[in-house]
Amino acid sequence: MITTIALDLDNTLLTSEKTISPRNEKVLKQLHTNGIRVVLCTGRPIKAIQPLLNQLSLMETTDYSITFNGGLVQQNATGDILARTSLSKADIAPLHAYAQKLGIPLDAIDLTQVFSLVDLGKSEYEAFLKGLMPFSDVTFAELPADDKFGKVVSASAKAVDNRDQLPAEITAKFHAVPSRRNLLEFLPQHTDKASGLKQLLAHFDEDYSNLMAFGDEENDLGMLAAAKVGVAMDNAIPAVKAAASDHTLNNDADGVAVFLEQYFGLV
Repeated sequence: MITTIALDLDNTLLTSEKTISPRNEKVLKQLHTNGIRVVLCTGRPIKAIQPLLNQLSLMETTDYSITFNGGLVQQNATGDILARTSLSKADIAPLHAYAQKLGIPLDAIDLTQVFSLVDLGKSEYEAFLKGLMPFSDVTFAELPADDKFGKVVSASAKAVDNRDQLPAEITAKFHAVPSRRNLLEFLPQHTDKASGLKQLLAHFDEDYSNLMAFGDEENDLGMLAAAKVGVAMDNAIPAVKAAASDHTLNNDADGVAVFLEQYFGLV
């Protein structure tokens, strides 16, 4: 029985205008009221998705989100951490050296803010987040040594294009995955949305057989392949469509709502 619906955000639940459509909102609220768990799964920190959680009324004690692409499982209302994997400044050091050599920018994200490593050049990541998180421009030397970082991102098509040539010292420590065509995310090794969802489901004495997941990009592959019902958007990349058990309309055609209405027999 499906008890949990996991939703990627950009180009899946969200329209091209970065909003939740009225139809998607109505269906998800109806299912949540009926006892289905609705879990937003994103690379963003929870602070950056609070407006979406509020819009969907996902503020009960059993409501959680998967953030940092699986690195953090948090209770929505309190921010209490159920599970966490993170990176230290020492972990990031070889990645910084690699970025210098390749000539790509990096931004390191902790629970409350983003650190742009401006000794590598200012990236486009701050413009992409549009004020959802505060930014601090620092050099790598100035990066707090005692902080824990959920992920490091490179907002650069060059970084994505060169992912297959990452040196061994990087691949041994990081799970590198694109979350869009010009954004490469460096997560702690063995971390993805599927791993975060596994921890959340176990918290409720459940497993992947209780999971339905929606996605469109490579960072959604794990959860779509693991879920009992894995749904690819029509705008998904070919690899995601191949891994999914089911398909729906694109993100601007209420694809999430259309599939859920049919699957759960909503009127």
